[in-house]
Amino acid sequence: MRKTDKEYRTYIIATAKPAEHLDAITRLGGRIYSKTVSLAFKTHRQKGFWISDGGLKAYLKFKRYPCQAHSVQAIIDDYCGARRSFFENRKTNPNAKPPHKTRKFHTFTWRATGISYKRGKLRLSMGLDRDPLYIKIDKKFYKVVPAEVSLVYNRTTHQYEFHATYDTTPKKLKAKSGSAVAVDMGEIHPIVTFDGINSEIYNGREHRSKVRYREKSKVSINRKLSRCKRGSSRWKKLKRAKNKTLAALTAQLRDMRHKITSRFVSTCHERKIETIVIGDIKHIRQSINYGKKANEKLHQWAFSKIREMITYKAKAIGIEVATQDEAYTSQTCPSCGHRKKPSRRTYHCSKCEWQGHRDVVGASNILTAYQGFLFNPVVGAVVSPTGVRYNPHLRRLDKWSPFSGLKSSKPPTRKQRSTRKP
Repeated sequence: MRKTDKEYRTYIIATAKPAEHLDAITRLGGRIYSKTVSLAFKTHRQKGFWISDGGLKAYLKFKRYPCQAHSVQAIIDDYCGARRSFFENRKTNPNAKPPHKTRKFHTFTWRATGISYKRGKLRLSMGLDRDPLYIKIDKKFYKVVPAEVSLVYNRTTHQYEFHATYDTTPKKLKAKSGSAVAVDMGEIHPIVTFDGINSEIYNGREHRSKVRYREKSKVSINRKLSRCKRGSSRWKKLKRAKNKTLAALTAQLRDMRHKITSRFVSTCHERKIETIVIGDIKHIRQSINYGKKANEKLHQWAFSKIREMITYKAKAIGIEVATQDEAYTSQTCPSCGHRKKPSRRTYHCSKCEWQGHRDVVGASNILTAYQGFLFNPVVGAVVSPTGVRYNPHLRRLDKWSPFSGLKSSKPPTRKQRSTRKP
């Protein structure tokens, strides 16, 4: 979907084993996508220009594909989105290539006009005078008709998944009273916070250990794969084992990040925090070189995913999220402004003898820079930070749910429909 002022979230609402009718639908998506690619390249080759998005849709609407016209437009939008990325990438990379590969199968998408509830199931229309597709979904999704539903084939689980996209634009809420909290993100401690008085350190060593285990497992299986003939029975067996192991570890890491970020955002909600200020480190990988081992850890650091989780969870409960340049924040004394690069976890200023946890120093200076002060009014030592260690039962401190943005009533049951007046 194109980006608008609204916010959307996608959920997997149902799964299904491969079947002939589902294969036929994704094969139809492949036909439409391949025709879009060939038409765009044919026009560019013969006329010397790229046909517009509207021109592609205007031409293909006369092809009479066995599905809704909006589904055809959704698949064309997939190609057009990839082509726009090519146009943008071409400005800096002259060797960039446009999307040119045709596909036998492609993700099939239904727009809101072809989605409805019927017989207690989600009804996906395939067009006039054609049998629709009915899917049984979990009760927690019986709240509102999604904006889009996509049929996606998962190559790891070898199953079809129905991905539903819902409008979860939060209400414009604002805390009656509140303040700002700064976040210093690290590879060992993914979240370190400071609000001017209190500081918290979210320990990420278990997450880091799981990442190391994932990489070791990947190396071990790849070493065995390199000794096998590609396509042999043993190669296929090892490939399946690799996909299964990586899928499980990826799910565990995602669960860890969700629990840590949910706990942090709910803590901010409980303390009536109005703004979360996150240190901007999006270009850190291009600007540092600490050696092979340290660089490897930094490239495995999922700071962007953690930041995205904090952002959407905070916005859902009315907390604003801002970014602040964090250059030299971990090296600057918050008391006197003297700059020194710490060698251990504790920052000790050689000029004024002030000391404190170096990640808390970073969060403190991020907050100072955001508020526009010259120095942080620190007197003596910072209050000892409290620690939050990950465990499988780590929970939020409030009752917010990721499904709370779906605001509507449950569809009527069969008994309610039968008693409805004509």
